[in-house]
Amino acid sequence: MSITDQTAYHSFAQKNHPDAALPENVCQDLNIDDLFEELDFTTSCVGRQYLYHLLCTDRQSKVAVHEDFIKKLGACPALRDKLVHTLKKVSHPDAYSIVELLAEEGHHYSQRYLLLLQVCRWLPLLFAALMFVVSSPAIPFVLLLISYIGNGVLHFKVKNALPNYFFSIPQLRKLLLVTEELVKEPSFVEVDAHIKELPSRLNGLQKKLSMFRFGIGLEGDSALVVYLFTELINIFFLVATLNVVHSFVAIHHRKKEIEQEFCFVGFLDALCSLSYFRQSVPYWCLPVSSESGNLHAEGIFHPLIKDCVSNDLALTNKSMLITGSNMSGKTSFIRTVGVNLLMAKALNTCTAHTFMIDLDLRLYSVIHTEDDLLEGKSYFFKEAENVKNALARGGEGNYLFLFDELFKGTNTLERIAINAAVFSNLIKNNNIVLASTHDLKLAELLSHDYELYHFCETVSDDSLSFDYKLKKGVVKEGNAIRILKLCGYPQEVVDASLKFVSM
Repeated sequence: MSITDQTAYHSFAQKNHPDAALPENVCQDLNIDDLFEELDFTTSCVGRQYLYHLLCTDRQSKVAVHEDFIKKLGACPALRDKLVHTLKKVSHPDAYSIVELLAEEGHHYSQRYLLLLQVCRWLPLLFAALMFVVSSPAIPFVLLLISYIGNGVLHFKVKNALPNYFFSIPQLRKLLLVTEELVKEPSFVEVDAHIKELPSRLNGLQKKLSMFRFGIGLEGDSALVVYLFTELINIFFLVATLNVVHSFVAIHHRKKEIEQEFCFVGFLDALCSLSYFRQSVPYWCLPVSSESGNLHAEGIFHPLIKDCVSNDLALTNKSMLITGSNMSGKTSFIRTVGVNLLMAKALNTCTAHTFMIDLDLRLYSVIHTEDDLLEGKSYFFKEAENVKNALARGGEGNYLFLFDELFKGTNTLERIAINAAVFSNLIKNNNIVLASTHDLKLAELLSHDYELYHFCETVSDDSLSFDYKLKKGVVKEGNAIRILKLCGYPQEVVDASLKFVSM
């Protein structure tokens, strides 16, 4: 594993809990990377990774439990500044590599090998001493040379592996020191009551890593004479070799505690980031968990859309089908609801005046589908696979499904038939479906189980304007031919299109 960006910890964590991860297609449909950048006010690389993990995990986080702490950060700038100042110590990009130590399988050293090192470290000294107490020093001298060469082999074998850890080991030590500093503040410990004892339990590891770090810095910066002298000493007594080996053994046995400290620091940074984000938006609200099948939102808007027009929505034991013109806002609104559910679960924060929904709902979407050239799958086949996955999840229940103009790559008759069958199937088992379509016949077929909404435009002589306001009912007409006219299509093509529509 060599991931060195904000995705590193999530990639590691989802291997242990793959069912909790947001599906890849949903991450793409909801523009998770762009959303993350908008939400990210973290200070440390650890916090950045942890915040990304929260956003990509489809379950409720512990943020809601710590609302009092978030309020305290907002009300007490000195406390927040103290937290930010401490977190800056793990803000170097090298800190992304800490996760590599958690993810790797570890160095497995047998007891026989560890015993060999302990014996070999004293052999040169033993043979050197024998040279002065025996009558024939030649034999101890030869043994001294052999033992020193053997130690050199052991030393350089371990040393050759060190370049892979030049970044991660020093940053791990910084993480341990930062945690040690953070637990001295009672307000920070309130976030995780179990964290207070960890620094003392990892104190031995921190000291080993301190020596490890000194060795790395010495090789890079010190004069050649000092370097050669320290190398001779290290080979003679295997000092660096034993420290490195024991450090790796300690890391392997303490991975659980290291990850706890990683998550503690990351979570604190994520909470601090959230306090900044809430101050950056026009307004926000805490989500309210409602009964299954209900969705109520007032003044909801998308945090990524500049000057986004807000909308209201109320669904009671019904799903939603949106019709409307091209570019009128159908897809953006569907994404807006999905993003707010995701933020409600991950950050206990919604960009709305009110947002009520069952927070146990999981997310699945089919919005932006691309053909797979490598696997030879067409757009239709790839979309059909994604919808099949949606049907399987719909059987499990408790999902919010987001769909944008499904099966537009096939003929009208079959498209309407498949959509009607799929959407009718998915409304069972406490699922909520939000879908957009251009097919007015589909809206007619689903009017009993779906609330019908639409977006529309205002037409003038030479332009189309959109108010992006959600309205009840079905849109009366489309705007495709008007757009062609505004784009300068030949008048005869526009007239012929209108003629065919009226037939």
